[in-house]
Amino acid sequence: MEKDIQILVVDDHQVVREGLWHLLGQEEDMEFVGQAANSEEALFQLEMLSPNIILMDIKMPGVDGIELTRRVKQKQPACNVIMLTLYDEYLTQAIEAGAKGYLLKDIKREELAQAIRQVHHGEVVISESIKSKTHFDYEERRSKKAEEGSSTMVEELQLVLPPPVEANQLMRFAGRTEETLRSHVLQVVGSWQEGTVMTVVLNKAISLADILNKFGNMPEVEATGEKPLTGEISPKLFKQAEAIPRLKNRPRKTIFVTLEKN
Repeated sequence: MEKDIQILVVDDHQVVREGLWHLLGQEEDMEFVGQAANSEEALFQLEMLSPNIILMDIKMPGVDGIELTRRVKQKQPACNVIMLTLYDEYLTQAIEAGAKGYLLKDIKREELAQAIRQVHHGEVVISESIKSKTHFDYEERRSKKAEEGSSTMVEELQLVLPPPVEANQLMRFAGRTEETLRSHVLQVVGSWQEGTVMTVVLNKAISLADILNKFGNMPEVEATGEKPLTGEISPKLFKQAEAIPRLKNRPRKTIFVTLEKN
């Protein structure tokens, strides 16, 4: 019977890989499905074995654990990476790369097993023995990044609307967008089945936070955000949208908007 937690160990030291295998091999809900010594082996094992947890070292020859975490999350977003390292100074980079855990190798067996279970159930786990300053630096950087994102000034938008969107509903939304943002719709591509991308040029730069707030107050808008919300967006649609020329090469901001169902 397959166990709930399928673990892949990635570390360039064989003694560490085998030690972890022995250390956690008796846990009833965990199964070690593979091991890798470098990024090439890890990505191959990821493809072949589909683990849901990876215990990852940071310092490895060639591609390090931070970059490898990015590649893992691109290939299999549902796979959770836990950094298991001797170094406490890479916490911020690891979390930003997509890691869900950051543990030091002096961790006890019971604590490691519990941390793996916590990550498997959706939590982010950071070793208690990491210096408090490291935690502070990470939180401060994350907070600053969020503030900078919310104050970004926007001059041109691409609004991505998942299907289905009826023609009359789209026309009403386009008219309200032009009026509310004091803008004009440059181009609309897509279809009822594929979804719609609307390119909007603003007469005056507006902060991203203000734009999201204005969309949130529109009666026909169900939800809005910087990431996909609901519905399937055709890759072909994105290619069509990318081909739309930018006015004076101004940077664009993409916002995902879900309209209320009629």
